[in-house]
Amino acid sequence: MMKQSARTVATRQSLVEIVLVDGNSLLGKMHVPVQGRISDTLNDERAFIPIEMADGSHLAIAKSCIKKVTLPAVEQKTYRGTDPYRVLGVAEGATPEEVKRAYHRLCNKNHPDRIRSLDLGPDFEDLATQNMMRINAAYAQLMRDLSPKEARRAQA
Repeated sequence: MMKQSARTVATRQSLVEIVLVDGNSLLGKMHVPVQGRISDTLNDERAFIPIEMADGSHLAIAKSCIKKVTLPAVEQKTYRGTDPYRVLGVAEGATPEEVKRAYHRLCNKNHPDRIRSLDLGPDFEDLATQNMMRINAAYAQLMRDLSPKEARRAQA
């Protein structure tokens, strides 16, 4: 989320874990300048840092009370292998309708034209193209593996 007004700098929120001098740990969002780093915010002239907690409340934490600030590990949600069932996110033995629904859901999310419309840049478009190739290959393989009767029913 970006915010900007005449008196403030445009910022983005970064999820951080803050360990305080007394050993307590906080998980919240720190507002960091769009072109800046967390370390810039920690080393600026202010004595306090505003933190937005998960419940939406805001805290002002004194910099002198901070022992350590880390970025929490992000879980990788996307499967990068070649198993067609896992690529589409369906269980083995899924019905053709479930496979088709999963395929359409992933197409809506990963299609390069959709990414292009978000104006994220060519690197993201290339990644979306690679993802769509994987999704299309997985869908084609699963549809080939279905019996002819099930495949006709799924195409309808």
